[in-house]
Amino acid sequence: LMRKNVDGLIIEPTKSAHINNNISYYLNFEKNGIPYVMINSSYPELDVPGIMVDDYKAGLLATNHLLALGHEKILGIFKTDDLQGINRFKGFVQAHRDNGFVPSYDMILTFTTEERGEILRNKVRDLIQRLGADRPTAIVCYNDEIALDVVNVLRDLKISVPDDMSIIGFDDSNLAELSEIKLTTIKHPKQKLGEAAANAVVNWIETKEPLRNSIVFEPELIIRHSTKEYKSK
Repeated sequence: LMRKNVDGLIIEPTKSAHINNNISYYLNFEKNGIPYVMINSSYPELDVPGIMVDDYKAGLLATNHLLALGHEKILGIFKTDDLQGINRFKGFVQAHRDNGFVPSYDMILTFTTEERGEILRNKVRDLIQRLGADRPTAIVCYNDEIALDVVNVLRDLKISVPDDMSIIGFDDSNLAELSEIKLTTIKHPKQKLGEAAANAVVNWIETKEPLRNSIVFEPELIIRHSTKEYKSK
């Protein structure tokens, strides 16, 4: 990139909960005065502004939606090697605290980037089968992709969404509306994030003034068909 005379960069971090192995590259950008911003998250060890959704509030919002519907046994499925997952998980736990209780150990399922796909689907299947009658009545999923994976697992187990179990995702991706069951989700304002990131880099290039503080967007709950009021049977 240095040899290609790049004027500025928009970077989406991976595994942002871990110390970045490529920190030398980012420090080199800084040393050479190349503007760059982080989108969706940031690396804490770098003094670089991030442009993101408030994922902590997003976790609160998703969990409070299910609590308001009467669900108390809520499973949280969160990715633990990026800050988005960590912050959504913190919001999940705090929403329970705000309502006078904390989730049990059995109601927390974590995974890493490498465990997406079949490994995670097996984890979900094993947990639901092991809990039996004590299974959750609702699930907060790290994102829409994971939510649809969970829906498929539940279908195999003859568990209906939302009649038997409510599901909520994050991102409001195309998957949320294209799926057989339209997902309740937390909106991820992709266009606004992209515009803010581009404007920040262009302004930095033109004025030589870097973005000083992170830009954080408020989350928005999008209610569709995958969540419903819980009624004990």
